[in-house]
Amino acid sequence: MDKTDDPQTYKEAMAHSDAAEWDTACEDEIRNFQQIGVYNVVPWLKGRKVVGSKWVLHIKRGPDSQVQKYKARIVAQGFTQVKGLDYDQTFAPVVKLSTFHAILAIAVQQNLAIHQMDIKAAYLNGKLKEEIYMEAPTGLEIPEGMVLQLNQAVYGTKQGGHVWYEDVCGTMAEMGYTRIKADHTVFIRRRGDVLSIITLYVDNFKLVGPPDSDDIRKDKETLKRKYNMTDLGEISWILGIHVMWDREEGWIALSQQKYLEEVLEHFNKAKVRPISTPSLPNHHLIRLPSPEVDTKHFQCALGALMYLMLGTCPDIAYSVTALGRHAANPGIEYQHTLDHLFRYLCRSLDYKLVYCRGTPGGDTILRYMDTDWGSDVNDCKSTLGYAFTLSGGVISWSSKKQSAVALSSTKAEYITGAHTAKEAIWLGRLFAGLQQPSSFPIPLLINNQSAIAIAKNPEFHDQTKHINIYYHFLQHKVESGDIILDYMPTNDQSADVLTKGLTQEKHKRFSRDLGLHHAD
Repeated sequence: MDKTDDPQTYKEAMAHSDAAEWDTACEDEIRNFQQIGVYNVVPWLKGRKVVGSKWVLHIKRGPDSQVQKYKARIVAQGFTQVKGLDYDQTFAPVVKLSTFHAILAIAVQQNLAIHQMDIKAAYLNGKLKEEIYMEAPTGLEIPEGMVLQLNQAVYGTKQGGHVWYEDVCGTMAEMGYTRIKADHTVFIRRRGDVLSIITLYVDNFKLVGPPDSDDIRKDKETLKRKYNMTDLGEISWILGIHVMWDREEGWIALSQQKYLEEVLEHFNKAKVRPISTPSLPNHHLIRLPSPEVDTKHFQCALGALMYLMLGTCPDIAYSVTALGRHAANPGIEYQHTLDHLFRYLCRSLDYKLVYCRGTPGGDTILRYMDTDWGSDVNDCKSTLGYAFTLSGGVISWSSKKQSAVALSSTKAEYITGAHTAKEAIWLGRLFAGLQQPSSFPIPLLINNQSAIAIAKNPEFHDQTKHINIYYHFLQHKVESGDIILDYMPTNDQSADVLTKGLTQEKHKRFSRDLGLHHAD
């Protein structure tokens, strides 16, 4: 096994050249179990169900691939648990990427500080209500014929995330924080003029507040008294995304360059000839009845690009989603299209998603939406795209095929408007929950005058009677005053990059409108 690889078993780790580091990591995990009182050692009784266990081992690396930490975790094999007997609730939310992007854009605008903390063995803080027994993993020595009776949640148990989340909610309430309704992983607290925000992603806390306030430091001290926390200082690396910023100059830049380099290297695409666009204009894929290339390899390569698309690369959203529709039966042409996308990523390797204070129009949310009518040649369904920008960078975006066939470009735009309105309403509620200036009424920029007329005029019955009532959500929100539809010419519609392949000039311009910039 290469030293850069994660060992798959405890035995494999102990046979490796860095066995001492892995042994220390495993001992730390066992010590955590004992200090927190995760288990009692009890006799195994005949007929008593016992859940298996295993070690999960991982080397945590920084932006430059340097080793930051050897992590070892005891994980229960919870797939053998039975609902209603061994567990009940499993719900445990994680922060939405759109929320993460929105908070960064707000922080840039208001010159807020963002700090980060990790909690060690987060799930172990959640107390179990059910009676769960687990085998001791290799390395945790207990007498023969004995098993572990769990008092606290363990990673891998079905209810582990839920009981940990319940514990966090209690801690946030004790600290004076209130959970917002738009995203249940975001908690806010206002003391006078000082607004503090805490977001949660499993075991990672992000603390947001004024840099000249003492609230962040005090909150860190409170969390350290409650949990075994690691203070990571100002945010720089989160969820595989490198966060670079300069508070004085007023900008934050997000990059997944390290992840992309690993993907390109893994699929032998690091040295291909770069090109300027991710897909060709007017290029369409024909559905195949059976695969022509290695399906698993194709799906793995495409899946590796999904996180790029969701994290910092809206410019590849159309290409990735278009290829995803044919992932079950990929053909030779599909592979060529995927290779084309990899060549583009070699060129855009240093792209960063940038939020900048003082961007013209950047102090309000801009909402773009567009449709490529009947673009899927297999079923004549249209492709929709929308993008919401703040502080000069995109905070929420989507590219997807519509579920119904539209009889005209007007109907297609109207359907896209309904999908965009849903996201706009949610973002409005998110910003209201974060106690930001009201976003209502929300203007949507659309390039179809007839669709605007239908949304504003419910008397267009003959033209709309066949449209599913679901899509009249847009009309309802226009009537209620929550949504305003404004016309934007097609040549200025930045969401066009989310619906089709474009020329080099348009692709570059619209990508820049969404906040994507080269390192220079």
